[in-house]
Amino acid sequence: DARDGSATLAPADTGTLTSRVAAAVAEALVAGTWTRLKACEADTCHWAYYDRSPAGRGRWCSMQVCGARAKMRRYRAKEP
Repeated sequence: DARDGSATLAPADTGTLTSRVAAAVAEALVAGTWTRLKACEADTCHWAYYDRSPAGRGRWCSMQVCGARAKMRRYRAKEP
């Protein structure tokens, strides 16, 4: 940045998905946010998500969908 002399990471080739993902991963590593990128724990879900929970212990991409289903399965398994 010409204003303050800071540097930013940018993909060498903006046309390929691989270079954009690699730049995003490198940026997350530098920023210290990489550990917040997680895969949903639901067996039927293949989503990755950014964990915004205060403690960083999120388990599902969506509490309304995957989290609710997991909790309902656990509840029903307890029934006699």
